[in-house]
Amino acid sequence: MTPPQRRPAGDSPAGRVCLITGGTSGLGRPLARALAGAGAHVHVGVGDHSAPDPERSPGDPDQASQDTSITFTDVDVTDRAALEAWIAAVHAEHGRIDVLIHNTVRMHGAADAEGMTVEQAQSAMRAGYDALVCSVRAVLPLMRSAGGGQIVAVALGEGRMSGEGAAASCAAVKAAVEAYTETLRSELAGSGSGIGVTLVRPGTAGKGFRMPRIADFLPPASPEEAADAVVHAIRHRRPSVDVPGSLTLFHRGLKAAAAGVAKGEGLALRAIKKADANACFLRAMSTIAPSVDRAAHRLTGGRVLVMPALLPSLMLTTTGSVSGRPRQVPLLCHPEADGSYLIVASNSGKPHHPAWSRNLLATPQAAVTRFGRTVKVTATLLDGSERTAAWNHMVKFWPPYEGYARSSGRNLRIFRLVPA
Repeated sequence: MTPPQRRPAGDSPAGRVCLITGGTSGLGRPLARALAGAGAHVHVGVGDHSAPDPERSPGDPDQASQDTSITFTDVDVTDRAALEAWIAAVHAEHGRIDVLIHNTVRMHGAADAEGMTVEQAQSAMRAGYDALVCSVRAVLPLMRSAGGGQIVAVALGEGRMSGEGAAASCAAVKAAVEAYTETLRSELAGSGSGIGVTLVRPGTAGKGFRMPRIADFLPPASPEEAADAVVHAIRHRRPSVDVPGSLTLFHRGLKAAAAGVAKGEGLALRAIKKADANACFLRAMSTIAPSVDRAAHRLTGGRVLVMPALLPSLMLTTTGSVSGRPRQVPLLCHPEADGSYLIVASNSGKPHHPAWSRNLLATPQAAVTRFGRTVKVTATLLDGSERTAAWNHMVKFWPPYEGYARSSGRNLRIFRLVPA
């Protein structure tokens, strides 16, 4: 057995011994490559506990697996004995463990909280939370004896999470991991152990790195960019890192708006337009806020929305063209002097028209809710010179519409909603 060794001086990953769980997932392999590229000795635990990488086909060559500085080991993190044995074996080989990155989640096809089985919930917690606790307990004494180290916990593991699937179990794991990690950081901060703790809060990264409910709203970073962000956090011993980095700004902006800090539509609009150079901010803010507004609308009966603190908006109720049921969506709008509203079917620059626009084409009769007051409206799809004039007006009102038109490759539909 190699005698205990002191960790390398400085905060560079070079020469460090790094453990990564969840190595077969979207972030695991890019993270292993990034650390190995920085000179670290990387040990990756792989197994069926993590979601497969949707961007790789079975049998595809993997650069990480060919890197001699990366060692892959088949280990099920839900098996405590196997997990502890793996950690002990790596320590025996190198004499120390400098970085632990817990990056594991077990995916299920379950629906919401009601549809999720107890077994699925327990399985997700074993892989996401229990394995983190076991790993930390195993490495803490080793890091203390080496004079320090870094523990990194991903609050939500990677894997394709779409629609309603796995949202309940993953949300529970995320909350548990965040609470545990922040408590651990607080306890170690004044202990003189030299052990840092970093919480990684991912949003979206490429095709294989998604957060439930938010995957359709955030412009994604690539898995490589997400991995580089984690390595940067390790270098600088940051307490937390958001992926993409602008996620922090979004959370702060929405909290401020919900608390009523952004007073007055005109002032907020001018402030947001000044961020025009930040395309990531513009795209996400115009689409994240609607997801929050749906919840606010339900809780307050339409009296409170987040978006009016940022931009003029409304809650549109249409009739589903297929289901025939009422469908609600919060949208940016431009109130006209005659009492009508202009709305644009931008769909955040996606190549297909949003469902609500198809609903209006099938059934022009709809309803608009603003500030708790609901009125019936009739929708008219604008064309010709009327559309051109409205488009120029809307682009001046909200410049990102031009970018949405370019990225979507389609003629964005513009509707005028006229109160009945």
